[in-house]
Amino acid sequence: MEQLAGKTAVITGAASGIGLAMARRFGAEGMNLVVADIEPAPLAEAVQALEAKGYPVESFDIDVRELAQIQALAAAANERFGNVHLLCNNAGVGAGGAVAGVDDMERWRWTIDINLWGVIYGCKTFLPAMIEHGEGAHIVNTASMAGHYASAFMGAYNVSKFGVVALSETMSREMQVAGANVGVSVLCPAFVQTGIADSARNLPAELYEEPTEESTAMKQIIDALVAGGIQADVVAAAVCDAVINDDFWILTHEDAKPAITGRANDIVTNVNPLPNFGF
Repeated sequence: MEQLAGKTAVITGAASGIGLAMARRFGAEGMNLVVADIEPAPLAEAVQALEAKGYPVESFDIDVRELAQIQALAAAANERFGNVHLLCNNAGVGAGGAVAGVDDMERWRWTIDINLWGVIYGCKTFLPAMIEHGEGAHIVNTASMAGHYASAFMGAYNVSKFGVVALSETMSREMQVAGANVGVSVLCPAFVQTGIADSARNLPAELYEEPTEESTAMKQIIDALVAGGIQADVVAAAVCDAVINDDFWILTHEDAKPAITGRANDIVTNVNPLPNFGF
């Protein structure tokens, strides 16, 4: 999708982090912006900042776990700006937890509902209209390096992100088979300076648990890794380039790529996984 100016982008998880950085970048490219998030106050602040730059913006408070809300988002975007040309399924949460844990299954469900089902709902809602209008469109699904390399004690997150990678590959192949004018990209960053380590702020009250010694130690590790990560604007620039150039893979961290090639080599040479953490 070489020309972005005057076209419309819908971005979920747009109140902060990578989502807000993408909104800034695509606004600078001249796109109409439809930004959505589950946190009303940060979203309002984001909209104010985007409008101050002169970008056309519409905002919606949504929970991507709810298909009806995503369908309403699509209808409202179409009513305000017409056809949607870019969808960034970016809303996501970070969550740990051991596979052997027996009392956190609803937190697993919460994580997978947001990170994977939210993306599935977005694709199934927006893709048919993109195919039909034929003006050229693109979908960016936010996965993670955790969609290529499964660290211990991050089970729900790993499952959700592997799922997003698989969904994106499937959709890309289907668009090529159909001859549709819709590109697909999957964003797979390692650590980025965002608020993902504080995802528990959006936990439903019934799922909240007091931190344990183990969970506190894990969060401290993740906080340090996130603090040392790259800036969200760097990620947004890579996403923009991928949309323009119709690149499928968006790998933002060169130093993480050996984790992918190493895992592939382990698979074909029958090497068992090692208990590593990180990429």
